[in-house]
Amino acid sequence: MTLRIRFLDAVIDGHIGSGIIVTRQELIQHFHKDNELTTGCFLSNSEIRTGVSHSPTYNHFTMRIREGVYRIHPQALLDRMQERDLL
Repeated sequence: MTLRIRFLDAVIDGHIGSGIIVTRQELIQHFHKDNELTTGCFLSNSEIRTGVSHSPTYNHFTMRIREGVYRIHPQALLDRMQERDLL
């Protein structure tokens, strides 16, 4: 499973974040077994406006609210919930 899918699942299941708001620190702490270089830049690399993508097909899905705090685009969560047959 990709970090994106595991991250969205963790938010949907209420393990991290507050609704659609999540902090960089929550992500790093929740995925502490993953490489911190990856988890540390995951949210910023997923930004809709400024994210850097190493893949032309990567769909950006976060918006930075302030340093270290991000809003997840609701459509990304809805799409994942549909994939999991939660809706």
